[in-house]
Amino acid sequence: MVAGGNHVLVYDTTNGSLIQLLKGHKDKVHTVSYAKNGEKFASGSADKTVIIWSNKLEGLLKYSHNDSVQCISFNPLSHQLTSCALSDFAFWSSEQKAVQKHKINARINSCSWTNDGQYIALALNNGIVSIRNKLGEEKAKIERPNGPAIWAIA
Repeated sequence: MVAGGNHVLVYDTTNGSLIQLLKGHKDKVHTVSYAKNGEKFASGSADKTVIIWSNKLEGLLKYSHNDSVQCISFNPLSHQLTSCALSDFAFWSSEQKAVQKHKINARINSCSWTNDGQYIALALNNGIVSIRNKLGEEKAKIERPNGPAIWAIA
C-alpha cells in the first residue's frame, strides 16, 4: 500500500500491478500503516482524518483530528491504532469502537510502538521523545537541551 496524492494505492506485491486506488481523503495522504495481524490498515491525511480499512479494501471507520495527521502506527500485539496530528494523538481499538484523544504541546513528527506493545514513542518537533503507555500517559521523556526536531523514530 502506498500513500500517493489524495489516495491510498494498493499494489500486488508479486508483480507490482495496481489492485485498487482507494478514495476517501480530501487532501494529501501523509501516512499508512498495516496491522500485524493483516486484518486492517489505516491512512492519515492532511485533511485531518484517519481512515481504517479492512483487508478487503473497504472503509471501516473514519475519524478526525484538529490538525493534519502526521503519522500512524498499529500496536504490534493489541492492534490498537495510534494516530498523531500536529497537536494531539489518539488511540483506537476495535474493542472500544471509540477514539481516545490526548493533547500535546509540540508537533508530533513520528511515532513507533515498542516490540512488546507496552509503550509508544512520540518524536516531537521540539527535540523531545515522549514515551507513553497504552493509556496515553507519559512514562518517560528524553530531552535534549536545544536539540533539533526529531523527524523519525523506530
